[in-house]
Amino acid sequence: MAFFGGNERINVIAEITAKTGCEDAVRAVLVSLVEPSRKEKGCRQYHLHEDKKKPGSFWTYEEWDSEAALDEHLVGAKQMLAQVETLLDGALKLTVLEHLV
Repeated sequence: MAFFGGNERINVIAEITAKTGCEDAVRAVLVSLVEPSRKEKGCRQYHLHEDKKKPGSFWTYEEWDSEAALDEHLVGAKQMLAQVETLLDGALKLTVLEHLV
C-alpha cells in the first residue's frame, strides 16, 4: 500500500547485539557501514544508535525510498555483518515499517 503519490517509502529498525567482550569489534563494523549506506541510492536516513546503559546493544534507524532500495542495501550490509557474525549474541533482528503518515 503506497501513500504520498505512489511513494513506497519505508522505515527500518535493525537490532544488533554483540556478545560480551566483542562490543568494540561489532561497533567498528557498524560504524563503517553508516556513511556508505547514507550514500546509497534510495537512502533518506541512516542512523546508528547504542544503548547507553547496555553497551553492545545497537540499533539502526533507516528510511528508504522503497523496499527495492532496502533490498539492494541489505545485500552489502549482510556481507559486512557476516564478518562479525560469530561476535553477535543472536541473529540480527530487522523490522520493516510501512510509512503511513
